[in-house]
Amino acid sequence: MMHPVVKQFWEESERGWGVRPDGYTLHLTEADRVKFIKAFEASQPDAVPDEYSRPSGSPTVTDVSDAVYKELQRAKRKHGIWKR
Repeated sequence: MMHPVVKQFWEESERGWGVRPDGYTLHLTEADRVKFIKAFEASQPDAVPDEYSRPSGSPTVTDVSDAVYKELQRAKRKHGIWKR
């Protein structure tokens, strides 16, 4: 069985090198995605670092297997938000 989840792509910006793709995160719900991004941004330094990641583009819905879905549920119970 497949389960729909929210997928958010990320990009890395590095001073002097530019921008490149930096993977993606999966979230059970849109609210979880927003919570993750807010917590991630709050953990960043006040000054712009030489290298950092940020969300890229709009989130999409994608299907994941039972195993992946269960792992996302376990991660949410353990951490409250997902670690990248």
